[in-house]
Amino acid sequence: MVEKVVEVNGAARDEYFCVATFLPLRRWFDVIPFLLLTRCIERQLKRADGLLRYGLRTDFAKKSFWTISVWLNEGCMRGFVVGEPHSEAVRRFRSWSAPGAAFVEYRSKTGKVDWREAEALLKTPTFRYPRS
Repeated sequence: MVEKVVEVNGAARDEYFCVATFLPLRRWFDVIPFLLLTRCIERQLKRADGLLRYGLRTDFAKKSFWTISVWLNEGCMRGFVVGEPHSEAVRRFRSWSAPGAAFVEYRSKTGKVDWREAEALLKTPTFRYPRS
């Protein structure tokens, strides 16, 4: 398991808007394009307004990836999601996703990248990706 947490902006708040994803891939063939697009999204994240921190976790053997992003508010996150290359990734992921792919939106008092909390919340996700 590989894990990375990146601090972008450490502004203190009473509440943070967070998104956690579980992104299992269906085929090994999709891993390289997925990783290349992930690098582009990381560059987009580093420029995103209102992003405080994000984390990436990978289990290559299972072709599974997790993310957590912590935002100042929901509006900042929504602005990021519709931008490129993230919106391209959403379109492409519909064909890449394996069963169980999902994301959850939630609010946090700490704003920390907490993998245990994210895994628990992903059991009742905001959205599940349909398989193509």
